[in-house]
Amino acid sequence: MQQRTKLLVGSLASSLGVIALFAGIAFTSALDLARHRIPSLLHEHNQHLIETLPERPSLEQIQVMLPHHETRSDSLSVIDTQGRLLGVTDKHPGKSSPPVYIDSETLLAASSGYTTIDDNEYIWVTTPIPDSPYTIVNTHRNARAGLREFMKHIGVPIGFAALISIWLSTWGAMVISSLFRKLNEQRAQLEHQAHHDPLTGLPNRDALSHTIDTTIAHLDGSKQTLAVCMIDLHQFKEINDSLGHHCGDELLRQVAIRLSGTLQTPDQAGRFYGNKFAVMLTNTGTVTIDAIAETLLGTLENAFEIDGRCLYIRGTLGIALYPQHATTAPVLLQKAEAAIFQARDNSQHAAIFQALDNKGAAERLGLINDLRNALRDKQLELHYQPKLDLRNHHIIGAEALARWTHPQHGAIPPDQFIEIAERTGLIKELTHWVLETAIQQCAHCHVNGKTVKISANLSAINLHDDKLVPLIASLLKRYKLPAQNLVVEITETAMMADPARAKTQLRKLNALGVYISIDDFGTGYSSLGHLRLLPVNEIKIDKSFVMDMIASEDDASIVRATIGLAHDLSLEVVAEGVEDEAILKQLSDMGCDIAQGYHIARPMPAADFIAMLEKIDDPAEDEPTAASR
Repeated sequence: MQQRTKLLVGSLASSLGVIALFAGIAFTSALDLARHRIPSLLHEHNQHLIETLPERPSLEQIQVMLPHHETRSDSLSVIDTQGRLLGVTDKHPGKSSPPVYIDSETLLAASSGYTTIDDNEYIWVTTPIPDSPYTIVNTHRNARAGLREFMKHIGVPIGFAALISIWLSTWGAMVISSLFRKLNEQRAQLEHQAHHDPLTGLPNRDALSHTIDTTIAHLDGSKQTLAVCMIDLHQFKEINDSLGHHCGDELLRQVAIRLSGTLQTPDQAGRFYGNKFAVMLTNTGTVTIDAIAETLLGTLENAFEIDGRCLYIRGTLGIALYPQHATTAPVLLQKAEAAIFQARDNSQHAAIFQALDNKGAAERLGLINDLRNALRDKQLELHYQPKLDLRNHHIIGAEALARWTHPQHGAIPPDQFIEIAERTGLIKELTHWVLETAIQQCAHCHVNGKTVKISANLSAINLHDDKLVPLIASLLKRYKLPAQNLVVEITETAMMADPARAKTQLRKLNALGVYISIDDFGTGYSSLGHLRLLPVNEIKIDKSFVMDMIASEDDASIVRATIGLAHDLSLEVVAEGVEDEAILKQLSDMGCDIAQGYHIARPMPAADFIAMLEKIDDPAEDEPTAASR
C-alpha cells in the first residue's frame, strides 16, 4: 500500500474514532439532559391544560378536556386528594399505548418521579388544579436510547462533523504525504550528491572506493581478478586556460559519458579528482593491457565538439590489479595513479603498476597517499626563516616554509613533497593551508605589537587558479591583517609559463594591496625590463649567485648590477643564501635592502620566531646576534 493511502486511511480512522468517542459522550449527555428537562416540560403542559379549564371545573369537564391534550408518549389522568384514580382518557387514534397506572402512594409522595414498568421507563408529574380537589397526572413514556434517538438528538451535528473531519483528514493526509515525498526526494538528492561528482554525475572517489571494496568482498576466495584503472587527461589545463573553464567542464562531462557508455554492469567509472577518472573492471583474468587501453583510451580518439570547436585530447592509463598488487580500494587506486607516473617516465600511454626494487622510489610512490592524509590530519607545520633589513639591521619579516614530519620516514624534504603535490593536484590544498596558517600567524604577531611581513610561495598551478585572489582576500578579511603585510613569492619559471595569465593574477593581487616578490631571480628567462611591466614590488636574487659572491667576481658583478637596476625601477632587493658575515657585509656595501639565509637564522617554528622577535626588542638583552650586527 502506498504511503499516501496509508496516511489517508490512518488519518480517517483516527478522526472517525475521535468523532465516535465524542459522539457517544455527547449522546449520553444529551439523554441525561433531556431526562432532567422532561418533568418541567410535563408540568408546563399540565399548566396549559389547566388554563383551558373553567374556574372550579367539574370532574366531567376535566375528563372531556384530557384527550385533546394527550400525545403519543403522554397519558393524562385525574386523581383526588386521596390519590384515587377518578378517570383516564380512552385510547384514541393518536395514542400508541394503553394508560399507565401508578399507585396512589407514589403519586401523593412527590410532585414528579420515575418508574419502570415492563422494561419501559416512565416519567410522571402531578399538577393540582387550583380551587379544586382534583390533580392532573401526566405520565410520559421515555423512549429507549436507540439509533433513532441518537440521530434525533445529535445526528445532524455529528454528520456535519464527520464530513468536515473526512475532508480535513483527506487534505491533511495529502499535505503530509506531499511533505514526506519532498523530504524523501531531498534526502535521496543529498545522498546522491554525497556519492556523486556534481559536474559529471559519476560516482566520486569515496563512492567508487566503496564499490571496489564491496566487489572485492564478493570475490574473496574466488579466482577472479579485478582491475582498477586511472586515466589522466592531457591538454586539459591548456583547454581551461585558453577556452575557459566552461569548456573544460563540458569536456569532462563528455568524457564521462563516453567512459560510461563503454562499460557493462558491474563495471563502473568514477571521477577521481581534477582531470583524472578511475574505472573498475571485473573479470579481467585473460584481458591484456593493450585491450584495456584500447577500450578506455579509445574513447578519447574521436574529437570532442564544444562551442563549435573540435577538440582532441589524449590520456595516460595506469592499471593496478586485485589481488596481485593490493586487496583494498585505497591502495589499488594509489598504485593505479602511481602506474600513470611510471607510464610517463617510460614514455608509454599505458602501464600496469610495477613494484619497484629501489626502496627510495617505492617510498616516494607511497608518499602520494600519505601526503593526502597529512593535509587531512594536519601533520604539516610552517617554519619561518627571518629576513634582515640591511638598512637598519631589524628583523622585518620571514618566509613561511612548509615542513612535513612523516610518522614513519621522518622529515620529508620540501622539494620532494611539493613536487608530489604539484603532480597529484594537491598543490591547491597545500597552498590554501600555507596561506591561511601564515596569515593567521602574522595577524597574531600584529595583535601582540610585532609588525612583520610574512612571505608565502605560489606555484604556476596557483597562478592559474581563479579562486586564488578571492581566497587571499577572504583570509585577510577573516584575520584582519593589512594586505601589505602579506608577501607572495612567485618564481620566474612559474611567471614565464603563461605571462599573460600571470600578469592578470598579479594585477588582481596588487589591487588587493598584497606585496609581490619574484623569487629565484636570475635563474629564468625574465628580465628587469619585462618586470617593469608587471605590478612587482621586489625581487629575490637566487642564492646560487649570492653564495659564491666572495669567490666569483662574475657572481658579484651580477648581484651588484641586479641591485642597481632594481633600484632604478623602484624595486626592493632581497638576497637569499646568506651563509656568512663576509657575504652579509658585501651585500650591505652593494646597497642590498634585505638579506635572508642561515647566517641570519635558520627556518624555525612559529613559537621560536615570536620568541626571537621579543628577544631582539628587549633593550635589556645584551647578547649579540646576526640581526643586531
